[in-house]
Amino acid sequence: MTADTYMTAADGKLIQIMSTASTKWNGIKAMLKAIGVKQSDTVYFGDDYDDIELIKNCGMGVAVSNAVDEVLAASDFITESNDTDGVAQYIEKYLL
Repeated sequence: MTADTYMTAADGKLIQIMSTASTKWNGIKAMLKAIGVKQSDTVYFGDDYDDIELIKNCGMGVAVSNAVDEVLAASDFITESNDTDGVAQYIEKYLL
């Protein structure tokens, strides 16, 4: 692994090796800039380690209830599990 990469591991079963420049957050920032939306006006849903940065930086960070503990701790709101359509439930209740 080089200095411009990082690694995360989930439950000892999945290892992700990613570039520090090619993060989800960098992609979201570029998209928001392109469409003229402030990050404070966004909602992000996540469940795993690579979602923590976005959970913290978007206007509303929402974790599904079966997310890893670190995502649950970083989020502003916890919705139902992704196994029971927690994201859809949140959207229907709070965004529509």
